[in-house]
Amino acid sequence: MVYLVFPSSWHPSQPYLSLPSLKAYLHMHGIQDVKQRDLAIELLDHLCTWERTKPLYERIIDELRELGNKPRHSQFEQEKYAKLREAEEVIPALKYEIDAAKDSLRCEDFYDLDRYMESLKIIDVWLDNILAPYFPSQLTVIGSQMRYSPYSTKEVFESFTNPNENFFYDIYKEHYLPSILKEDIDILGVSITSVEQIIPGLTLAHLVKQAAPHIHITAGGSVFTKLVDRMERDGSPAFQFLDSMIVHEGETPMLKLVEEVRGGGDLSKVPNLVWEDKGKVRVNRPFAKEELNKLPTPDFDGMPLDLYFSPERVLPIMGSRGCYWERCAFCSIPFDHMDFHVRYAENVVADVQKLKEKYNCNYFFFTDEALPINFMRTFANKIIEADLDIKWTGELKFEKSLLTENRMELLYESGCRKLIFGLESYNQRVLDSMKKGVELEVIDRIVEECVRIGIGMHFYLITGFPTETPTEARESVDFVVNNPRILNSPGFSCIISQFDLEKGTPLENNPSEWGITDLHTPPDHDLSLGYSYKISTGMDSEEAEVLYRELQEKINEKVSTFPDNYSLSDGLLYLGHHQEELTTS
Repeated sequence: MVYLVFPSSWHPSQPYLSLPSLKAYLHMHGIQDVKQRDLAIELLDHLCTWERTKPLYERIIDELRELGNKPRHSQFEQEKYAKLREAEEVIPALKYEIDAAKDSLRCEDFYDLDRYMESLKIIDVWLDNILAPYFPSQLTVIGSQMRYSPYSTKEVFESFTNPNENFFYDIYKEHYLPSILKEDIDILGVSITSVEQIIPGLTLAHLVKQAAPHIHITAGGSVFTKLVDRMERDGSPAFQFLDSMIVHEGETPMLKLVEEVRGGGDLSKVPNLVWEDKGKVRVNRPFAKEELNKLPTPDFDGMPLDLYFSPERVLPIMGSRGCYWERCAFCSIPFDHMDFHVRYAENVVADVQKLKEKYNCNYFFFTDEALPINFMRTFANKIIEADLDIKWTGELKFEKSLLTENRMELLYESGCRKLIFGLESYNQRVLDSMKKGVELEVIDRIVEECVRIGIGMHFYLITGFPTETPTEARESVDFVVNNPRILNSPGFSCIISQFDLEKGTPLENNPSEWGITDLHTPPDHDLSLGYSYKISTGMDSEEAEVLYRELQEKINEKVSTFPDNYSLSDGLLYLGHHQEELTTS
C-alpha cells in the first residue's frame, strides 16, 4: 500500500491539496492501493475531545504530586510546576465545554461571531493546558512551538530522545503508529510543506522507520526543494530514516518511485528524487515539471472532511503553478516551481463541478501563488456559463489589466468574494526596489473597484525590506489604518510580516544590488531556509523588528482578528453567508 500522510500543523478549516493531487494521479495510472491521512486535523480533534484526553489530565495530577514531593526544584521544575497547577485548575472548568466549542465551529454557530471567537479561545486555552505535561512545548489551533529548532537536524534528532517535550513523538507513537503499522505499507509519503511541519513530519518518519525498516519512506514539499544544494554538498542525517525526498513537483516522481520500489528498484530512474547511495547524496536531474492539463481532478476520498472546523466544506483547487511575474526580489516561488505553467480554465471549471457534486462543496480556495488575469477571465466566464453557484477566493498581483473590460464585475458574478493581494508596500520607491512592477495609481484604482463592487480584500505587507526606511514602512501601514473605505469594506483583512531573506530569491543571488553583505546561517542550521545578513542602507534587523512590532500593533488596533484576519477560508465563509442572509431577508 502507498500511504500518504499530512502531519501537523495546518489551519483546521480545510484540507491541503498535496495528498489529494497525488492520490488522484496514482489512481489514474493504475495504482489503486493508496490511502491518505491528514494527521494535522486528526490530532487536533483528538486533543479537543475530553474523553480522549482524560489520561493527559491524570498525568498532570500525577506529575504535580511527584514534583510537589520533591524538597527542592530547579528553575525549570518551578516553571513546569506552575504550569501544571494552572492546568489542574483550568481543565476541570473547561472539560464540559471543549467538545461543544469544537462542534460549534462545524455548525451554524460558526456564523455567530461572538460564539466563533469564544470557541476558538476555549480551544486555545484548552490546548495550552492539556499539553502541560510536555512543558515548555505548546500547541495552538494553527501551530506548535518547541525549544528544539526545526532548522537544525541535530535539534530535531534531540527532540526524538525527549518525548517528555516532543508531544508529537509521544502521541503519534501511542495513538497513530499502531494504526499505520497494521496496514500493508511498502511506501510511506510524508508531505512537509512548511517549517511548522518539519519536527512532526520527521518525528513520524523516524517512528515508522524504527518499527518497520522495510517501508520506503519518502518526504516531499517545498521545504526540501529549497535545501537540495545544501544536502547534495554536505549530506543530510535525515537519510538515517528517510529513504528519499521528492523535490519540486511530485505527481510523476511519486508514480515512478512506486514503480521502481515495486519493480526494478533503480532509484536513479525516478525524476526529482534526492536519495542517498553509498553514503553520498544523489540528486536526479534535470528536474521535471508536470503537464498540468493531464492531471486529474484531486481526490479527497479518505480525507476526514467532517473533522475540519468549518460548517461548510472549503476545498483547495489549483489553476497554475509558480508565478507568471517571477521578478519580485524577495520571492522564492520561481525557485520552488522552476517555470510558471497554467491549467486550462475549462479543466479547472470541470474540477470545480466534479468536486461540488461529489463532496457537496460550494466554496473553493485557489492555491495559486498569483492567478493570471487572462485565466481568471476565462474561468469566470465558464463558471457563469455552467451556472455553478459557488464562492471562491484566490491570490493575485495588482495588475492594470484588471481594470479593463469590466473584469472585476465578471469575477464577482462568477462567485469571487475575496481577492488576496501581495501589496507588500505602499511606497513607490520600495515597490520599485522590490521589483513589484506596479504603480500606486493602479493599486488605488483596483482597491476602489473592490470596494465599489463588494469584493473583499486581503493585503500582505512586508516591513524591513532592505533599503526601506521607517518612514517608508509607516506609509504602507498608514495607507490601511487611515483609510476608512478599506477598513469598513466587508471581509477586509491585513497581515504584516517582518522581512526574511530566503534561499532561492533574487536577493540571495545578487545581494550587492540592495547593499546586503555577509549572508550566513548558524553552523548547525542545516535545514534553515533563509539567512542573517548585514546591510549598508535602511534598517538593520534589530531596528526592523522594533518597527515591525509597532506596526503590527497599529494594524491590530484597526483590523479585527476574527474571522477575516484569523483565517482566509473562514472569512470567505462569512462573506458568503452574509450575502445569503441579505438575499433571503
